[in-house]
Amino acid sequence: MEIEGPLIFRIISYDDSDDREVHVDFKEEFQQLELEEQASQFSDHVSSLKSRAIELEEDSQERHGILFVLQFLEELVPRIQVGDIPLNETIVVKVQEESPLKQLISGLQIN
Repeated sequence: MEIEGPLIFRIISYDDSDDREVHVDFKEEFQQLELEEQASQFSDHVSSLKSRAIELEEDSQERHGILFVLQFLEELVPRIQVGDIPLNETIVVKVQEESPLKQLISGLQIN
């Protein structure tokens, strides 16, 4: 699954445990935009992902991945709109042991 947009997602696995994290960074070009442009581009990205998710089979792994990303992005929208997030910092999401997300990313191939 590849998602273009203002964010870079990385899945981090640790050799000594089953713990996984999703690290999220804002692309440099997004960070350089004015606040209004950031808000507009971010909202457009969320809308685009919603459209893409609707087109996919309901039980597809890609759709589940997009829905996870959408859930995360929708939490960020109001914060992006008011400039409430330091865009130069990495956001870390820890994946719980039995979470559906952990099951999903276990099957993903990352290049």
